[in-house]
Amino acid sequence: MRRIDYLDGHRGIAILLVVFFHAFSRWTELVPYGDTYAQFPLFKFGFLGVQLFFLLSGFVILMSLEKSSHFKSFLYRRWLRLFPCMLICSVIIFMTKDIFFERPQGIPSAKDLIPGLTFIEPYILSKLIGSVNSIEGAFWSLYVEFKFYAIAAFLYFLIGSRKLVVSLFILFIFSFTVTNLSNYTDNSLIAYSSSISHHLSFEYFGWFAAGTSFYMFIKHDNKKWFLLGLLMCTTSSLVTALESNSLGIFVAIMAISTLFSYSLVNRNIQKLLSNKFLLFFGYISYPLYLLHENMMISLTIQFKSLLPENISFLLPVLAIVFISSVAYIIAKHIEKPVKTAIADNLLSPIFTTLSRSRT
Repeated sequence: MRRIDYLDGHRGIAILLVVFFHAFSRWTELVPYGDTYAQFPLFKFGFLGVQLFFLLSGFVILMSLEKSSHFKSFLYRRWLRLFPCMLICSVIIFMTKDIFFERPQGIPSAKDLIPGLTFIEPYILSKLIGSVNSIEGAFWSLYVEFKFYAIAAFLYFLIGSRKLVVSLFILFIFSFTVTNLSNYTDNSLIAYSSSISHHLSFEYFGWFAAGTSFYMFIKHDNKKWFLLGLLMCTTSSLVTALESNSLGIFVAIMAISTLFSYSLVNRNIQKLLSNKFLLFFGYISYPLYLLHENMMISLTIQFKSLLPENISFLLPVLAIVFISSVAYIIAKHIEKPVKTAIADNLLSPIFTTLSRSRT
């Protein structure tokens, strides 16, 4: 699939928001500068970069679905897109665990590799194989993404793209409704529905739905889809803010949503988003997302003696430069050969064998 520069620019913004959140606001009790910069809005609300990733995913996944012939081929291509980099980064994280031993989430075990490599969240795996954790906490959004891929693909091949957009948003509204009702009633059906919707991550589907609606706008040049996408973003932003009881979150997430939506129609914004800095981080966003959190905090602590206290805010910058360099090497030189090796040497023989067994 041809990359769209301004979408890569959004990916650059999303990953930088998440990285800055982890660097300056998430682990204040561990980093040398403490909470000095934690309340700066760009850092404080940086976790909302994940919602921007979800918006992008909704847009791109519907585009990908329309180019897929059936459910299995779509899921195979999505898995092949995500797994090689996940494998590479998981191995790096595990092999360097004793070098970056200040990891805030502790030293992982070999068992903790399983959730990331299967894209199945630890809660479910723990029911099957005993206690297990993600090797990185940030992997949670990948589990959400993969559930979205499967559900969106099922719905798309069942009811088509137009009904898919609305159905995704209905699932989001359903999740919000039953979750809130479960707080006021002991009805077992409502409690069960709330639990199911949570485990299927429907609470995030408003963002995916908005992304698909914006894609429909671009494809059909119909402003109704644009307005529907804005409505979905506003509703999702309001729900996210209500859950956190934070007006600041609402303002921040609406700013992100507005930038995304109007970048679809404004060439000046598209040009701004297509600058080399954002494109670089958009290009490395996936491996950087997988690698950064624990490694960055550990390096920030290790670099403490390199800089005086009054410029200690530069410590994570040094760590980010290092990890970004590793992420670039992965994206540029390692990921594609690994992907090819997996497709040609591992999966191709399997599919050939299955094909022969059917004849």
